[in-house]
Amino acid sequence: MKSLLNQKFTGSIQVPGDKSITHRALMMASLAEGTSVIHSPLESEDTFRTSEIMGQLGVEIEREEGRITVTSPGSSNFTAPEEVLYTGNSGTTTRLLMGLIAGIGMDATIEGDSSIAKRPMDRVRTPLGEMGADISLVDGKYPPILMKQSTLKAIEYDMPVASAQVKSAILFAALYAAGETIVHEKIKSRNHTEIMLEQFGVDVEVDGLSIKLKGGQPLKPRDVQVPGDISSAAFLMVLAAITKGSDITIENVSLNETRAGIIDVFKQMNADIEIEETSSEGEAIGNIRIRHSKDLTSFDLSGEIIPRLIDEIPVLAVLGAFGSEPSVIRDALELRYKETDRLRAVIDELKKFGIEFEEFEDGFKVYPLKEVKMTSDSFKGYHDHRIIMMLLVMAVASDTEINIDDTSAINISYPGFIEDLEKLKQAR
Repeated sequence: MKSLLNQKFTGSIQVPGDKSITHRALMMASLAEGTSVIHSPLESEDTFRTSEIMGQLGVEIEREEGRITVTSPGSSNFTAPEEVLYTGNSGTTTRLLMGLIAGIGMDATIEGDSSIAKRPMDRVRTPLGEMGADISLVDGKYPPILMKQSTLKAIEYDMPVASAQVKSAILFAALYAAGETIVHEKIKSRNHTEIMLEQFGVDVEVDGLSIKLKGGQPLKPRDVQVPGDISSAAFLMVLAAITKGSDITIENVSLNETRAGIIDVFKQMNADIEIEETSSEGEAIGNIRIRHSKDLTSFDLSGEIIPRLIDEIPVLAVLGAFGSEPSVIRDALELRYKETDRLRAVIDELKKFGIEFEEFEDGFKVYPLKEVKMTSDSFKGYHDHRIIMMLLVMAVASDTEINIDDTSAINISYPGFIEDLEKLKQAR
């Protein structure tokens, strides 16, 4: 990391493929009888877990440079897994898989690592249970998840909170449920599942905040182009905005409106940002250019924008510290149930740089950093990829060498993060 200090960052780069889209592409290609090709997927620990699990169900997964070929016998010919379906650190794999296994109707046990063991799964079990799924959880809430063969019926379900994972689990199950399932959202969550189901030939009706899907529709094999992950791009965007002399263009990145809240934040903060949309067919894709911004102001975020940038909040705390006024995030209680309590981790670790916070149950206020005053050079990564990359961005932007106890979790979403920073660096 020392080689990245006292640098500016310039040039064009492509970030890894979108993690959420890669998970869904692997699952839907596996449900469709025949061969599908996934181009530019994210190759990371999380997506490897999804690939391995699909393989346990009888799907052939072939990896080549820049693509994955999925050859499936179709979901009706899946083999019941003989071993536990291990999801590692992937909450997306765990929750979406619950819907998929419930829909197919087979016995299976799902479990992940120690982090997943602490993450609530009752929010998925509740709607799936209403559909007729037989699911057991530890203390009625936590993995391991024991699933028994069952037959599902359609339901009409009002989402209590905005969660694309819960919504997607319901939609996967609805593919195999008798009747028409209807999901009502209070706030629109990321819609990758709805977009991709249509790509795979499923008729999905989206009317405002309501999604309707009739059971019994087979998926057809398709080729999928995975755009760059805007959640990964966020770290480069923040670094460019707060590092003197920097000018970074991130190419072929997802501009999906349900994920692009960070772009609105940059505009709200008076950042120097340019957006070029290059494709709007299916997933919106384009280029984002960020230059160092001398006059960053502040942001005040709550309500409907939060699901559109929930994964970017850790690094937005760093951006807020470089603004001219205090910045506020509310309605982000969901962050306390991620890989770690991300609100607590953000505050505890960034305070070591001298950044001041006011903590709320559902967010925080971050105050402008007038001067870096290190209280420690030892930092915790919590085995959370977004916390680790947040710390690296802050350290590089402040020209401060730090020690993080374990950085291996970067491999969950952005294995080449350090290498990409090395490619973009230039001496000031």
